[in-house]
Amino acid sequence: MAGQLTSKLQNAVATSSAFPLNLGSTRESGFPKGCTISLFGPVGVGKTVFCENLAKGFLRSGAGCVYISTEQAPAEIRNDFGILEVDAERLEAQKRLAFVDGYSWLAGGSAEVYRVENLANLSELATTIEKAYTNVGQEELIIIDSVSPLCIHNPEEDVIKFLQLLAARIKGWGAMGVIVVQAGVHSQEFSNALAYLVDGMLDLRQNEEGNMIRRYLRIRNLRFSAHEVGWMPFIIEAGRVFKQHRE
Repeated sequence: MAGQLTSKLQNAVATSSAFPLNLGSTRESGFPKGCTISLFGPVGVGKTVFCENLAKGFLRSGAGCVYISTEQAPAEIRNDFGILEVDAERLEAQKRLAFVDGYSWLAGGSAEVYRVENLANLSELATTIEKAYTNVGQEELIIIDSVSPLCIHNPEEDVIKFLQLLAARIKGWGAMGVIVVQAGVHSQEFSNALAYLVDGMLDLRQNEEGNMIRRYLRIRNLRFSAHEVGWMPFIIEAGRVFKQHRE
């Protein structure tokens, strides 16, 4: 594996908001440069909130972030960042944050600087992500939220090839990648191929317990670090704060 993350990213993993950034025992070792992890979970469990909190930690540490949104317009993510007290527009002006709009083409077009005209064109998406990365041009978190709409417009095998390319570029850039996946909508072959490509896998789930809905996170696999394997309860507090829940 490549060397450990440089101080800005290491600090983000180790100290920002504690959870989900430390991810159990990975807190001490951090994430290697160039690693990519997947985040699986059902609709509504909190995958986007997880990503937004992770991005907040990276940005507050001084690192950059490229956020590829395919399930909602970037304006909605900017609004969420505002709730998290992250000034997205200022960070974009400083070239520390860039959004790639993979959603608005469905509604007739986008005014975003980085946008795709059709998710069926995976080459265009790859080129646009690279342009956004070049604009930010520093230690980065790269989030694709989520990959599942790509499989509506492309064969799954083509999406896997795209993700293989993206993971290779993330490794070459020395960034960290997060690939969000909607649980239950992909074939087992797709899930197996993705597991082969990524360096770590996280799962989110929710259970109905009595009259409560409880949410949990687990680390299914990390190639680069010893880690806790049990389900960790989490809550989403007012202000979209994603944090570990302790009884």
